[in-house]
Amino acid sequence: MIAFFAAEPEEAEALREALAAREALEAPFPLHRGEGLLVAETGVGKVAAAMAVAHVLTRFRPSESFFLGVAGALDPSLRALDLLLAERAVQWDVDLTPFGRAPGETALGVRFFPSDPGLLKRAERAARALGLPARRGVVATGDRFLAERKEAERLRALHGADAVEMEGAAALMVAYRFRHPMALVRAVTDGAGEGATGDFQAFLKAASRRLGLLARALVE
Repeated sequence: MIAFFAAEPEEAEALREALAAREALEAPFPLHRGEGLLVAETGVGKVAAAMAVAHVLTRFRPSESFFLGVAGALDPSLRALDLLLAERAVQWDVDLTPFGRAPGETALGVRFFPSDPGLLKRAERAARALGLPARRGVVATGDRFLAERKEAERLRALHGADAVEMEGAAALMVAYRFRHPMALVRAVTDGAGEGATGDFQAFLKAASRRLGLLARALVE
């Protein structure tokens, strides 16, 4: 069984439609089942994402999973609707530097949580087959919507991040602790600076549809 996770209702709806996941299951969040797969709508933020991933991994024990959703670009070369295949993700708002840790480094001693290389390669092949612009990179995750250009530039410089969002690193941290293969893929909606809120709303549905196409290609 493959599990798909998405935070926003629009993202999850696009996945459910693309994957024909129509059977609603009992869970603390919207969860639907299709043939050989699950689609979980985690809700926004790191805690919501971590809770949903842990619940699905514990209860259903999928063989692999993908966390799909949207993100704001930190790399100015990324354009709206481009796909970013996250090789790794960091929680940019974790700060244990008074204890000698690097910025974003968790108490586990891990700063960057990785996507599964094999699943990332599958996503890369699927995007290429669909003709969708996609490249690899680094994602920064935090519990705040980033709409300030100077802070976006600081995060890019500090973590080498190409995009910013609110769930990915937490989901990958849970997968890391469970030793579960998961890949994180993001579609760009905005530039994570002034105007980000309007761009996010404008491109959310189109980006979600693109992620639905990718998800369907991953199970075909």
